[in-house]
Amino acid sequence: MLSYRFAAHFLLAALVALLSGGALAQSVAQTAANYPWKPVTLIMPYTPGSTSDLEARVYQENFPEIFKQNLLIDYKPGGSGIIANSAVIKAPPDGHTIAYVPATLGILPAVRDDIPYDWQKDLTPVIQTTRRVFVLAVRKDFPANTYQEYVAYVKANPGKVTWSTVGAGGALHMSGEWLASANNMKLTFVHYKGSSQAELDMLAGRIDSAPKGMVSALPLVKQGRIRVLAIITNKRTSLLPDVKTVDEMGVPGYNYPSWVGLVTGGNVPRDIVDRLHAGMVKVISTPKAMKVWESQGTDVVGSTPEEFRKQLLAETVVWKRLVKENNIKYDAE
Repeated sequence: MLSYRFAAHFLLAALVALLSGGALAQSVAQTAANYPWKPVTLIMPYTPGSTSDLEARVYQENFPEIFKQNLLIDYKPGGSGIIANSAVIKAPPDGHTIAYVPATLGILPAVRDDIPYDWQKDLTPVIQTTRRVFVLAVRKDFPANTYQEYVAYVKANPGKVTWSTVGAGGALHMSGEWLASANNMKLTFVHYKGSSQAELDMLAGRIDSAPKGMVSALPLVKQGRIRVLAIITNKRTSLLPDVKTVDEMGVPGYNYPSWVGLVTGGNVPRDIVDRLHAGMVKVISTPKAMKVWESQGTDVVGSTPEEFRKQLLAETVVWKRLVKENNIKYDAE
């Protein structure tokens, strides 16, 4: 009798588990089909008013048209994006929390060993959205009128010329380290939480030089408030047709990684990631968005999650090699 009762209980438990598993699978499928069922939060690693914030506002404006939900922006600057990425990792794995990421995501593993997560496991690449033109800008009264004069001046005044970043170990920082190492010169890096304060300090004459996105640099150039000495991405732009790239002017292969993209948590179901990706391709390609990108010299990318992941992995390898070959040291100060 005892054996019979045990067997009956076992079969009942197995049946309940089977039905529960089916219900769970059906629930997941319904969840993916209905995604998003509430507003999506975009975690920004920069301060309001930055070049990146302007791009995020384009996403925010077009998001409801495609997803029928609002996109909320939550600013968590500092830590070279570590704070923002950590917030996404801790969020529920339902695709309703995403992070805006620059190339810093793949650079940090090359220069730091204190990152509290492994992006390859804890984050899911969703889409590389755009690629932008970046320039080397200097304050309006900086004592150099060309890129060659800038290099000569920095070499003649080691450590006296400042270069602003938005986080130690980030793309803006490491591009400066690369330039300094390639030209055998010494720059002093000043790290900010966001580009807005860095720009104010440059306009006030407290910062000598900085990498700047075309969208924020061009109006200031036209107003005579800053000067541009070089393009630090690998292609010239029709917006500044007479300005050459650093690659052309003596540092072969030099290319600031100017792309941006979106990631979500590592445990978010793949079908939700796919829906998010497909929708974001439409968000960044609306007629309104395309007008903005064209005015800024920004290219739409729209890569798949797989393409985005492969690029991140490849860039991490490149940055590790550059850091080793140029003996670049991470300095959080």
